Amino acid sequence: MNTYSKGDIMFDDEEFNSYTPPPAVEEKKPYTAFKKFPSKKEVVTDIPYIPITVYVDKEFPQEAKDGLYSIIVKLLSKDYKVRVNGDDKEFYERIKTLADESLEIYTPWKEFNDIETKHYFNSETCKLIAQKHFASWDKIPNPVKSLLARNIRMLFGDKNNSLSLCLITWSKDGASKLLEITKETGRSSFIIKVASTYGIPVLNIGKPNAENVLQRTFGIS
Repeated sequence: MNTYSKGDIMFDDEEFNSYTPPPAVEEKKPYTAFKKFPSKKEVVTDIPYIPITVYVDKEFPQEAKDGLYSIIVKLLSKDYKVRVNGDDKEFYERIKTLADESLEIYTPWKEFNDIETKHYFNSETCKLIAQKHFASWDKIPNPVKSLLARNIRMLFGDKNNSLSLCLITWSKDGASKLLEITKETGRSSFIIKVASTYGIPVLNIGKPNAENVLQRTFGIS
């Protein structure tokens, strides 16, 4: 009996005559089980994203609110992004009429004050930062925690990655630094404290030299 070989396999006559080669291996095609999501089209612009935070409390005197409104209008005219909290419903309705895409309204939760905005979600990161700077965190109700966490987003951005150029606000004592905060600083105390801690400049329009600072910094008065 004769023997034959195919590669490393040995056959006798009968096996050789009945041998059927294995089917050819199909060439593997690139793996395409997952469809690629369409890439987001880049919005090409020559205007950089430079956010400025303006904090307005509903307890501010009307003169302070008018001053902050005027500053917002002037900053928008210079292509700054302006972050404003929506705590004062009347103030929100006023700036809403500006209909400017560079105006970002920040709220502590969805549909707060019946405001429609995409800047309403408090991440665990912003809650943690807020807790770090509020000694009685465990003693305050959840709505207040949400308001404080919202203030963190106003300074650092929704994703904690877009620091504000500065904070503009008002208080009776004109506090703009951590050591200047007093009882007269009122509800602006927390956001001024956090901004100062992280080196974000604070422009308090309650200070006598506020107009000069605005002129030198932004070219507005």
